Amino acid sequence: MSQSLPITVADAHEASVAREDAARPDVDDAALIPLLTAFYATIEEDALLQPYFAPLDMAAHLPRIADFWSTLLFHSGRYQGNAFRPHADMPGLTAEHFGRWLATLERVVDARHSGPAAERMKALGHRVAYSMQLRLGIPPVLPFRSSGD
Repeated sequence: MSQSLPITVADAHEASVAREDAARPDVDDAALIPLLTAFYATIEEDALLQPYFAPLDMAAHLPRIADFWSTLLFHSGRYQGNAFRPHADMPGLTAEHFGRWLATLERVVDARHSGPAAERMKALGHRVAYSMQLRLGIPPVLPFRSSGD
């Protein structure tokens, strides 16, 4: 007769997380528009961040943002431009804004995706936010986090 090993609460939780991760696909190029649509829909509901995005026609701007992320994540080369420039004209940005943007990005990515590209997207989000804060003269909300790229 075989003897089964006791299953701990931690084991059960780990198995549950693994099943949830397996149910969520990794980020790929085709997922960027739906993911970014969900992200900016969440931003529209955030009283701190919404004023910075309200003037934008997000439907028109989203393909350009997707090209930016595609270039960062998948080296597609589709984005040509200066992502920093529009942010230089946003008065009153603080570390709190960047912290909220990062938390929202991580929450939306985690709710929809799991895998190496999803983790890389979150890490790159940290790198972008860190760099922008430095260029804007804002002490970064979080220390630099390498994306591994």
